[in-house]
Amino acid sequence: MERRKLSVHLPALSGLSKGELRSRILSARKALNGEERLVWDSRIRERLLALPEILEADTVYCYADVRNEAGTELLIRDLLSRGVRVALPRVEGKEMFFYYIGGPDDIEPGFMNIPEPGPACRPAEKQTAPVIVPGLVFGRDFFRIGYGGGFYDRFFEREPVHWKAAICYEFQLTDAVLSEEHDVRMDCIVTPDRCLKRK
Repeated sequence: MERRKLSVHLPALSGLSKGELRSRILSARKALNGEERLVWDSRIRERLLALPEILEADTVYCYADVRNEAGTELLIRDLLSRGVRVALPRVEGKEMFFYYIGGPDDIEPGFMNIPEPGPACRPAEKQTAPVIVPGLVFGRDFFRIGYGGGFYDRFFEREPVHWKAAICYEFQLTDAVLSEEHDVRMDCIVTPDRCLKRK
């Protein structure tokens, strides 16, 4: 498949504050067109499904994408069709919990209009399941910058054993991000062009 070039110009990310990074990446994601996203999402899905941590899992914790995040809809369908149990996060107060879904009919708008499992979904309690993590900026040091709510950091503090795979587009990668004491490192970062695994 022919490589697609990024249609948005994104200046270097180094030296920017977390707020500036968030603003820069949100603007760049907003400028993406649907065609390039489909191509990139397909590549990410292929790379993820080739990882033994995902390939051999009977349960995967994922997320439902919004606002031009790396797309997960086809990934979720693929996992479910293989008989893998899929759980998505639901925000409850200041915490986040995962619930099993059986398909798109189980998902409804939730916190900040983000798609979440509906009230009939059962809690997921597989504390060794791999987790596919969204975000805005990802460093090659395996730290991430999310949206500022701290939900994933608190979740991983509560359930630290999960194997953590962040997915993003290539322009969301930088050499390192400014981390704080509570920030959690990813085990793997998957983009359309590469898979970085922490040693």
